[in-house]
Amino acid sequence: MSVVTEYARPREFIALAAFLMATIALAIDMMLPAMGQMAIDLELSEPARISWVILGIFAGLIFGQLVFGPLSDAIGRRGSIQIGIAIFLIGTGVCALTDSFEVLIAGRVLQGFGGAATRIVTQAMVRDRFAGREMARVMSFVMTIFILVPIFAPMIGQVVLWFGNWQMLFVTLGGFSAIILGWFSLRQPETLTHRRTITVSHLSEALRTVLTNEQSLRFTLATGVSFGGLVSYLSSAQHIFQDIYQTGEWFPVLFGSTAASIAISSLVNANYVRRFGMETICRIAFAVQILWSAFFLALYVNGNPISLIAWLVYIVPVLFLMGLTFANLQSVALEPMGAIAGTASTVIGSLMTAVSLSVGIVFSQFMGNSANPLILTFFITGSIALLLIRLKATRASL
Repeated sequence: MSVVTEYARPREFIALAAFLMATIALAIDMMLPAMGQMAIDLELSEPARISWVILGIFAGLIFGQLVFGPLSDAIGRRGSIQIGIAIFLIGTGVCALTDSFEVLIAGRVLQGFGGAATRIVTQAMVRDRFAGREMARVMSFVMTIFILVPIFAPMIGQVVLWFGNWQMLFVTLGGFSAIILGWFSLRQPETLTHRRTITVSHLSEALRTVLTNEQSLRFTLATGVSFGGLVSYLSSAQHIFQDIYQTGEWFPVLFGSTAASIAISSLVNANYVRRFGMETICRIAFAVQILWSAFFLALYVNGNPISLIAWLVYIVPVLFLMGLTFANLQSVALEPMGAIAGTASTVIGSLMTAVSLSVGIVFSQFMGNSANPLILTFFITGSIALLLIRLKATRASL
């Protein structure tokens, strides 16, 4: 294959970057409508185990970020993304061909591992090409496209299920990824001009720096705990909407409607973060999340299950509030890292994913025949996150 030397036009680059970053989101959200049928076909005695179809992706992401971040600095962005998508495709093939639950989860871990490249290396590729306000502008366009994926991916998954079984979802996902790989290979040249080798000692030093820096550690943990609540929701969404509330084929529409609140809050945050500061927005968002959750816990303290309408009234504002915090928390965590920001970003991303996966595993086990446990989950995760970011309240507002 000939080496591509000309940069794609900015609009094409933005679209390509957005679709690359959307790969993992599609791999998660497209599967949601099929999880009930997966549990039946795979003969799971404990239906809660099917949540590992979602959790397995995050397990792979933990290690993938640690590998592909440094690898892209050493061999370049093109090769790293191509290797990552190839591994993702192998994992997708494993998932499409197996009838074993354990092998399916192994394939999902492979998808997460390889898909990490489409997330972390794409961000590095944007940093290579653009700087300052132009970089922020490009990333805002990329993220605008990216945040639409959770809204429409379950609907795409449902359409595929009308014409085939859940294995066809992986075939569709594999076809999408192969097209993106071809597009990327044909149109995107290498963006890294100065390659450098990142050794294990560099990663160890970055890990030590993050763990010993009070600000970075607090906000990394806060991000992980808060995102863990979202992981719990993602892994339980199908059970809540289809099994508990019997919404059937309306599930993708209802789930997409709740996900839209995160997209809206991302745009709101972009407009108000300069005026109020990152930490202030996070403190207010978590405080309101705690109060809103406490209100609903009090309403259903007698143990009566929350109705579908009441659940939607609860979850949409909670997801909106969470959407206000994610980018801000990660930005504050990275702020003190200075010269090692690139490597530290890899470490912080892996730590955050590890914490969120752990939280998601713990709380997803408590799901029963109502959505009430998730209200308690968001109350606890919001409380811990707020406590973490207020441990040093004397820090100047950004």
